[in-house]
Amino acid sequence: MRPGLRAAAWGAVAAVALLCGNAQAAADADPEGCNPNGNQMQMNECAARDFRAADAELNIRYGEVMNTLSSQMRVALRTEQRAWLKGRDANCKRASKASEGGSIWPLVFNACLEKSTRKRTAELDRWKGREQ
Repeated sequence: MRPGLRAAAWGAVAAVALLCGNAQAAADADPEGCNPNGNQMQMNECAARDFRAADAELNIRYGEVMNTLSSQMRVALRTEQRAWLKGRDANCKRASKASEGGSIWPLVFNACLEKSTRKRTAELDRWKGREQ
């Protein structure tokens, strides 16, 4: 191999190694790929992560509240919760309709889900300890 080609080949190898190292460093920073100031895909991932966190909090609170209720009130809360879930999803689909098919749609949809879920989590406290 000629010296000029050899140097170019090593340069290409070094560039690829550098790019792979930067990509790995970015992946190590946030394994989910979330970057609120990043590209659309990274912002979408942040919105999905935030919704998952809100949903986990809701499920914990729901279980805590259910443990304080009489059996009759558990049935009532379960019925209300199921209706709320259907309504939340339908409302967020409507709220994100304008961006449907676009790259921003997951961000808009998941942000709506997160906001609604956090609101519902706070509302569950009104059920605590109900007897009837």
